[in-house]
This record gives sequence, structure tokens and C-alpha cells, in this order.
Amino acid sequence: MDPSSAERVEMIKKYCNYGLAHWGADEKGVQTTRKFLLEWLSFLHRYVPSGIVDASNPQRINERPPAYRGRDDLETLMASENVADWIKVSELFLGPTGDKFRFTPKHKSGSYSTSSVGGAAASSANA
Repeated sequence: MDPSSAERVEMIKKYCNYGLAHWGADEKGVQTTRKFLLEWLSFLHRYVPSGIVDASNPQRINERPPAYRGRDDLETLMASENVADWIKVSELFLGPTGDKFRFTPKHKSGSYSTSSVGGAAASSANA
């Protein structure tokens, strides 16, 4: 199974719809849905489509996946390690975040360096 970027976007859309149905479509519900979506995206960005993985160079456990360019711009955006890009993805489904919104991912892999999320994590502290 190698989902295309359109199929992955459809999964994210369903996730947002389920979140809004559960927490409500008011401001608080949208914020809660966005928070959980961003945490999920902080995990999902590590997914490397099998159509891109080089079979002659298999990845070993505790090794960071190699940097790659997606098959389209949306796939590249979803693979970004930049927190600002995850926020852009959330804005596609939940609207603009506002000026005061900040996000810092809770889940960080111990095998990745602390600089793996770049400067955006430091400037995007969750309020």
C-alpha cells in the first residue's frame, strides 16, 4: 500500500471532520482539533512513501529517513520537518490560526537530533 498525497489528504480531512464532530465546530473545538492534528502531523511527517524509497539502500532501525522530494508539492509539504509547514496543512482544513497561535510538538524521537525540527519549533511554542 502506497497512498498518494491525495489519499493522505483525504485521511487528514476525515480526521479533521471527526475532530470537529467530537469537539464541536466552535473556536474551542477547532483549536482542540488543530492541536491533535498537529501532534499527529508531527508523527506522520516521518512517513516515506514506498514508491520513493530506494530498495538498494534499506533504512536501518534508529536511522533517520533520507531527505527526499515528494512526487508532488503536497507530498513534499507533508514530509516537511518544519512546524510552520504542519500549521499550513492544518490551515487547509481548519482555517487560519491567528496571530497568537503557537505549537511545539510533544513527541520527539530520541534518535533524531534536537535540531531536526529547525528553528521553527523554538519560535512556535504552544500557548
